[in-house]
Amino acid sequence: MSPRNISAIASRELAFFFNSPIAYIAITVFLAVSGVYLFVLYDFFGGNQATIRPLLEQIPLFFILYIPAITMRLVSEEKRAGTIELLSTWPVTDTEIVLGKFFGAVGFIKVTLLMSLVFPLIVSSLGTLDLGMVLGGYIGLLLLGGAYAAMGLLTSTWTKNQIVAFILAVLLCAFFYAIDGMVASFWEGGRDAFAFLSFRAHFANIARGVLDSRDIIFYLSVMVVALALSVQSLQARNWK
Repeated sequence: MSPRNISAIASRELAFFFNSPIAYIAITVFLAVSGVYLFVLYDFFGGNQATIRPLLEQIPLFFILYIPAITMRLVSEEKRAGTIELLSTWPVTDTEIVLGKFFGAVGFIKVTLLMSLVFPLIVSSLGTLDLGMVLGGYIGLLLLGGAYAAMGLLTSTWTKNQIVAFILAVLLCAFFYAIDGMVASFWEGGRDAFAFLSFRAHFANIARGVLDSRDIIFYLSVMVVALALSVQSLQARNWK
């Protein structure tokens, strides 16, 4: 496995986003929705408290739509256009293709989170901000975003249709985000039993500023499993 090949594919994916209006529109819409939620819907100024906790708790829900919209074309478009076979003629492995596309998507998520730092900067200018909570929240968002991206990439390997890939990724991300709550709706005692699978439960721990290795390992494990399944799914074209 060549880091150079992975880096080249990741750069190719990231360049695709920023060489078209897609990235700028997506990031602008994300920032606009986040700003409206924090300063208008949440009534930030009426709360008389310098905090972005409500926004950090809401972004994982925004990500359920935002990240699948980023990942839906990663492989499905290549399949539809037939360029996945051309890409396979390069001296790269399926693992390198998957990792390159994944890191390209994660790079886009990093840019989005970097741009969203405008919110803690604004809030910190109005009062004392809990920097530990902000740091923990952003680490949690990056890990959660990586898990969402890995699952979005997986669904993109399943179909040539971007919309289908998007819908499947949204359903998959939403399911694992709220699995504990869904189980609790008909079996209250099952909430704690399924909390270990819940993205929301693990994110809540990190967002409080508590970096527990169990939460970090959980997200990394989700990424590894989803990426491994993506490689298997991509390799399936060679079995036909």
